[in-house]
Amino acid sequence: MATSGLEATLRRRWIIWGSLVLVYIIGYFHRVAPAVIAEDLMKTFQTSGVLLGGLSSIYFYTYAFMQIPTGILADTLGPRITVTIGAVVMGLGAILFGLAPSILACYGGRFLVGMGVSVLMVNILRTCVEWFRPNEMAFVTGITTTVGGTGALLATTPLALLAGAFSWRVSFVIIGSISILLAWVCWWVVRDRPSDCGLPPLENGDHPMDVREERIPKIKVWHGLKTVIQNPHTWPPFFGFFAFYSTLMGFSGLWGIPFLTQIYGLSNQNAANYMMAVSLGLILGCPVTGRVSDKVLASRRIPFVFCLLFYAIIWGMLCFLGGGKPPLAFLYPICFFMGFFSSGFVLIVVCSKEVNPPNLAGIAMGTANMGGFLGGAIYQVMLGKILDLNWDQVIVDGVRIYPLHAYRVAFLVCFVTALMGIGAGLLVKETRCRNVYDLGRDF
Repeated sequence: MATSGLEATLRRRWIIWGSLVLVYIIGYFHRVAPAVIAEDLMKTFQTSGVLLGGLSSIYFYTYAFMQIPTGILADTLGPRITVTIGAVVMGLGAILFGLAPSILACYGGRFLVGMGVSVLMVNILRTCVEWFRPNEMAFVTGITTTVGGTGALLATTPLALLAGAFSWRVSFVIIGSISILLAWVCWWVVRDRPSDCGLPPLENGDHPMDVREERIPKIKVWHGLKTVIQNPHTWPPFFGFFAFYSTLMGFSGLWGIPFLTQIYGLSNQNAANYMMAVSLGLILGCPVTGRVSDKVLASRRIPFVFCLLFYAIIWGMLCFLGGGKPPLAFLYPICFFMGFFSSGFVLIVVCSKEVNPPNLAGIAMGTANMGGFLGGAIYQVMLGKILDLNWDQVIVDGVRIYPLHAYRVAFLVCFVTALMGIGAGLLVKETRCRNVYDLGRDF
């Protein structure tokens, strides 16, 4: 009977994970979708680079500032309710974005999308804390990001084709409707922990995993938040994720396609193929990084720093090869490996979780997760401002055409940021894939 119950837990956890990750795919779609429809938005609303960057980045600002509240909700209200509500809000925001009569309404829709998406990743991983063993967490984080990354694929060439066949407005109404349907699926399928559906917890060593919750007294939310924030080991993952995601989203999330269409003369759909290469690299890299961290090296810091180092090298190639215009034949490898080595960011949530009390896992993961999305918000606007400052006043069909030197200055900022990220990575506390909050020693 015990074996049968354990097998049921093992089966059920993947059904629950699958239901949650379907919503996450839609959330990932929204992160990079503005890159494909950037010129459509500029034509429709006559926007500058700063305004377009602001429209894209409001998602990231909202996401970033919701991460600590999201962690609190994950640890108190629970993932099932939180994700269901988030999926509904995300869906309504996408529909509003598609129907928006003005740029202000677009901002409102993008804000709601950011609110809805902001609760997904932390709550998915908070659910995994209850349904998976500690030495499975980096791998399951990697495959969560991998499967979620298919949303980024959908937001490249498929979105370009759909927008070309119908319109960008119809595309977002469809996506919003799917989100609301998936909210209903999550409500009926997801449970926060095995005991919620009468199943036994998995074994962790010699003890059931839920024993850890009994060993740690229930504490007040604000005291828990203070504990996480005052822990110096919380912050290196925060800044490492900032370096990864601010630059990745600055390129693949908004300015990569305008760069390729304006500097290389590619069509929008052909340029979207290069952003697909970024997404493919990320999809392949995430499970590899997670597996290497969990099973091969049993280390968090080493693969994190390795990925940051090679990620910075890729940005250096983009900035310096061909004077900032690498040969077209180099662009697919550059884009692919930009995505592949950025996969190091999947370790930030486990790095933060393993240096804080286990019953504050949601708050710890939310705090670290805030770094990347705050960076994405800041850099999309900042890069737009850099492009506007270096603009030669050329407009074609209502779209600003930026010169090569403008893009090069913007991308040099990304290169320097990636280099600074290496320093943050070197300060990440080594946990050897287990919680070290109470061990009282460094590794």
